[in-house]
Amino acid sequence: MNYLNKISLAFVVTIVSCFPKEEKVEPSPRIYQSVSIDAGPNKNDVVFYSLDEGEIVAKASPMDWDLHITPDAIQINYFRSMSVAKATTNWESTNDTIGLSFSFLTDQFNDSLSQWELSEDQIYVINMGLDNDYNPMGFMVLKVNRTPNGIILKCKDLEGEDEFVNEIDKDDFYYNLRNETQQNLPNAKEYDLAFGKYTDYITVDDVSQDYIIYGAILGNASAYLLNEEFDEINVTDFDDTQLSLRKDVIGWDWKRFSLDKNAYEILPNMTYLISTNSSYPCKLRFVDYLNEQGISGHPTFEYELL
Repeated sequence: MNYLNKISLAFVVTIVSCFPKEEKVEPSPRIYQSVSIDAGPNKNDVVFYSLDEGEIVAKASPMDWDLHITPDAIQINYFRSMSVAKATTNWESTNDTIGLSFSFLTDQFNDSLSQWELSEDQIYVINMGLDNDYNPMGFMVLKVNRTPNGIILKCKDLEGEDEFVNEIDKDDFYYNLRNETQQNLPNAKEYDLAFGKYTDYITVDDVSQDYIIYGAILGNASAYLLNEEFDEINVTDFDDTQLSLRKDVIGWDWKRFSLDKNAYEILPNMTYLISTNSSYPCKLRFVDYLNEQGISGHPTFEYELL
């Protein structure tokens, strides 16, 4: 890829309730809501938003956690661009990355695993991703097992030092492997959208590669894209058979960088129909990607419960 293509590519891609389903959250009385997301001074904050509650339920640093354990999944922290490789040797012999193939798990889908999900009882070498200054955080070796009482985490660094085995009598929590602590962050039923940076596999100008982008990831909600004018869509247009459980179905590509304008543009008629955590249908679109100071990475969206 020549220098001009690299510059062009860099500009484009850096656009870059604890209530169960049967107990619906009664939404706040409103017809329309406009929301501006402040991603922090370095655009590194992760923001969790509940469409049902009509509010930001939490903000966090992507440095706060490494794993999110739920009753159904073991997920790496995708908001820190972590990647993993299955170890090819036993626990004692796993001490380097030679011959390993690492994946960000963005497009992982098979009979048993979804995006960013790890298998139980499998040894992984984990690239811990980048810190807020984009410095590599090194590698760790991990194995997770479920028990009738909760979770067993076994972890060490590649040098075989700082090894620990922790048993936790919960099945829904965030965990920081580096300091062996649980973190108090929203579970997937407490937010509908989380905003932050993550790595996706992108093709631009016939070049495909992993890039860090800024986008929206679903919590326990589901959604699909309807390429129609936001104001024209009503409840009769909502088709629950099209709803997708892909976490990145909204993602990042509702925007693009215009070289002519030297600014980000929101693509027209990209309306997302969403079934919220409480199964309320709503429509959502993005209207801006700049804050009041004209700095990118701070999206504004509007949504309406149908």
